[in-house]
Amino acid sequence: MFDFSKIASDCQRALVDDLIPFWLRHACDGIGGGYFDYLTATGQAIEADKQVARQAEQVWAFAYLYTTVEADPDWLDHAQHGADFLAQFAHTDQMACYTRLDRMGQPIAPTHGSATHDPLTGARVASAYAQMHLATADDQWAMLAKQTLHIALRHYQTAREKALAATTEPVALRHLSWPVALLRALLDARPLFTLPDWKEAAEPLLDEILNEFLDKRQDILREWVLPGGAFSHTPEGRRVSTGLTMETTDLLIDVGVMLGNRKLILQAMTECLRQCQWAWQGPAEDHPARNAPRAMSASADVSTQGLVQWVDWKDLPVVFADANHRLASVHGLALAALANGYLHTRHPDGPRWLHRVANYAFGHFSDPRHKAWHMSLSAQNQLVSAFKTTADNGCYALIRGLASTWQYLEQCAKLQPTGIRVASH
Repeated sequence: MFDFSKIASDCQRALVDDLIPFWLRHACDGIGGGYFDYLTATGQAIEADKQVARQAEQVWAFAYLYTTVEADPDWLDHAQHGADFLAQFAHTDQMACYTRLDRMGQPIAPTHGSATHDPLTGARVASAYAQMHLATADDQWAMLAKQTLHIALRHYQTAREKALAATTEPVALRHLSWPVALLRALLDARPLFTLPDWKEAAEPLLDEILNEFLDKRQDILREWVLPGGAFSHTPEGRRVSTGLTMETTDLLIDVGVMLGNRKLILQAMTECLRQCQWAWQGPAEDHPARNAPRAMSASADVSTQGLVQWVDWKDLPVVFADANHRLASVHGLALAALANGYLHTRHPDGPRWLHRVANYAFGHFSDPRHKAWHMSLSAQNQLVSAFKTTADNGCYALIRGLASTWQYLEQCAKLQPTGIRVASH
């Protein structure tokens, strides 16, 4: 009998005893406002510019904890600290979002990309404001959420239409995180829209994910595609991101539940399990991958387990140096997607993968000495970085993943009393 309650308790303990206290104690920048992007294992802050998306994700995380886990005033104060910084400094006069600010909140010209209208940044800021509205019932956050999301969606669709119509300009790859973040922001802001207006905004994003990024023959969500979903036979175009796949499938399950679309829920759970099979390193003899990758062989060393960061969807060698790293954030997102999928599908493979991923995550990322989890491990389970958070990998995915898993599995434990067998769909 699978013990859902144990993993739920492990998630609760990791959050309440280790992760949340670490960020509450060390993350706030009392001088410049907002949060430090870089924290070492001991909590030492490294002064640097601030990625607006990472600031917004931390606001979202602590407002989410306040509204869904416990109404702890310290958690709300932490979220308010970052939200005030965003409201004051993160926007242009037209309510677009800067991508990067210096410590004191002044916009920084990026070394690449656009200074504003990054889809991920706009979506994360809108999500943060929407979550602050849920936590405080303050209408200013609702207004900011709608304005920010409106600007982000309008620019995103305009840029997408321009890319599809372009015939002479260089063709640029499109990233799965863009429509995913915008659709998640819409879901976070759902109470602020009528259902027809919400569907009108959400349907193009859902269509793009399912018909351009999803390869339906292989149940694979490609990380990068050419405009219109065309395949790019490049290392980036062949790359499949485990963490992003987990984030996407968790989102699609939530959208499917909201819309009453069971087909979408089942499809998302299939994609989640497919990525687990493909990205897992070590013995998994009962789940062969598409082309039997080397990592899945029965003779693999039991010490080399965990979910790798990227795989190549053509099963070619991955050229990115950190492809085989195991990220705590990826495993947190995987647990949430698996738990959410099992809650709504009762797929018989769900408990096996939940057990496998949870055993690895709690056995390898926990840091008893410094409390907050290790951020990244090598293929040999060696510590890759002494940082607990960076501008590329903040607290969002880990807090979201563990908090969501905790809640989903508590529901699973209630739905499946002792002695009841897991049913296949």
